Amino acid sequence: MMDAQRRAKGFRTLAETAALAGTNTVLDPFSTLIATEAVIGEGNTFFPGVVVQCDGGTCSIGSGNTFHPSTLIAAADGGRVVVGDGCSFGPGGVQVKANQPGSVLSIGDRARLLNGAEIVGSSTIGNGAQIIGAISAQSVRLAGGDDFTGPDPDRRGAVLKGAGLARGIRLEAGDVVNGLGDFATAAVERQLAYHPRGK
Repeated sequence: MMDAQRRAKGFRTLAETAALAGTNTVLDPFSTLIATEAVIGEGNTFFPGVVVQCDGGTCSIGSGNTFHPSTLIAAADGGRVVVGDGCSFGPGGVQVKANQPGSVLSIGDRARLLNGAEIVGSSTIGNGAQIIGAISAQSVRLAGGDDFTGPDPDRRGAVLKGAGLARGIRLEAGDVVNGLGDFATAAVERQLAYHPRGK
């Protein structure tokens, strides 16, 4: 019965989900839902409560990513989600949704999304870029660079942090917007102002 219900919704059966543990870490296959059509790499960690859904869309997930509890990756209505390698989704519940016709949501390598971030529409999150906080990021472009551990903040991927609506934001490497409410009125700063080089 459980497998039939999973199949009806486009998800792998319990055995198929558990089988992902051959090349990935699936901590609780009972509460993890992975779409049958989703392409999954190796070395990923799926915490309980993760959902990867392809409902008329496509999902491709690379390798070495960590999906904390309550992460939702969803592609619908011809949308496409592409996730690179070494990213962190959560903790704090993260939603990544390419749920508009023809939308493409691309996340590069070593990106970090946490604390309630939601990304929708056609968006590009570059290598090492970050969205930190309960931000609804709609059709944004965050340029890539080094990840948050890089020694030179001006070479790190772009960052959105705070809470609120960020629509149509375009940031270059080393940029950061610390917003509350409507990000359209928030200043674009350099990460160097927050993180001296080498720290």
